[in-house]
Amino acid sequence: MTRSHGPVQLHVQPGVSMDWATFQREAPPYSIALDGYVIGPPAFSEAGPHANFDHHVGVDRLATRSTCMQVFLAIMLGLYDEFSKDGRPFANVFVNDADQDTCLAIWLLGNPERTSEVGLLGKSISTLLIIEDILDCTGGAYPVSPDRLSIREQAWIFEPYMRARTEGRLVGMDGPTMHALIDEVCERIDHSANETHQTIDLDARYEEIGGGPGWRMIVEHGPHARSALFAAGIRAFLAVNERADGAWTYTIGRMSPFVGFPMVRLYAALNEAEGTEAGPLGWGGSNTIGGSPRGSGSRLKPADVERVINRTIGGASWA
Repeated sequence: MTRSHGPVQLHVQPGVSMDWATFQREAPPYSIALDGYVIGPPAFSEAGPHANFDHHVGVDRLATRSTCMQVFLAIMLGLYDEFSKDGRPFANVFVNDADQDTCLAIWLLGNPERTSEVGLLGKSISTLLIIEDILDCTGGAYPVSPDRLSIREQAWIFEPYMRARTEGRLVGMDGPTMHALIDEVCERIDHSANETHQTIDLDARYEEIGGGPGWRMIVEHGPHARSALFAAGIRAFLAVNERADGAWTYTIGRMSPFVGFPMVRLYAALNEAEGTEAGPLGWGGSNTIGGSPRGSGSRLKPADVERVINRTIGGASWA
């Protein structure tokens, strides 16, 4: 699904991912990949030109800016001097998801004048950008107060995406539907830029269903469950989501690299149990957050994953 957002020609392709070499070879000139469309660290090539803004694979997650903050800094430092056709800003932008980081990056790329001429864009957008950068680079592991006005504003802006995620509608979502979801979120970002946004209360409910020493297996009933999880002192987790097709989607994470939860070893152990390899078709992620294969999900049941994790860390099953 392709549609314009200002100078951006947006290509929404759910479930599609590739490596950097393939993207440079197959994407047209003036192409930018966002937030996991290319499996690899941030990159730029003048030949094309092509760029990748990401913070999931091959990086220190805590030390790497979120995709939207990378995009903001790139625009401020001359991105559209390079991505320009006939003297005007232009970019083909490729995405495979509609999450908060992706939508804010799309909005920034689609509004280069507002982004560059104001610097930090005014109070509301600058606050949104800073909060999203912190929450996304920590995988939602940063403890926040649900009563803060700025947090409740952010919750309203990204409510369409969070509602789709908690209702399980993202799995199998086609390009036009996902593009409509991105449009809805970007419209709310417009309201933030114009200081006409609203607020909602945060739903941070979750249920503990398993775990082991130092970690918990949870079902996220509210879209802001991880904030409450970490505020409760739980520093490592596995979030479980059963899919309509019988597979499972898992998110595995820890609050920071300083938490002794061996992410790289866990990815390897879970890939072995799954019969997959590291990469787009297997378990993987950064040094603080990752999960099951994005497209196909996992065939492992929660009890199987719990056993693999506890065997890898040398702990017993949780009860």
